[in-house]
Amino acid sequence: MKKVFFLIIILLNFSTSFAQNETHKKVTNSFILNFNNSNFEMIFNSFSTKMKNSRPKNYFLNLFKKVKKDYGNLLFIELTDYQENSQKKSRGIYNGHFESGNLQIKITVDSKEEIIGLYILKDKIVL
Repeated sequence: MKKVFFLIIILLNFSTSFAQNETHKKVTNSFILNFNNSNFEMIFNSFSTKMKNSRPKNYFLNLFKKVKKDYGNLLFIELTDYQENSQKKSRGIYNGHFESGNLQIKITVDSKEEIIGLYILKDKIVL
């Protein structure tokens, strides 16, 4: 009986550790929709001011175009890690399953529904 109870506690902790908040889900779903519709400008507009100023706008637009050209549409994402801090910033790490391969995607979101971090990686190398 103790083993069953312990197993239930472990499973509950595991399942809640990957539960995304609604803000993060909304931003992530918007990213997928805009990526698949080649609406890269909308993705850029969802960035925080600091993120927008981190690199030239064309850097991001060209990155999205290259990923779309090389990998196609993003079919679905699989959450592999999720963290949220007391400032309501959340980071999700996903296995992104595209039409022509898989890439790791890291999206960090603030409480204002702005993307404050975005990495698209192949074999742990930033594209």
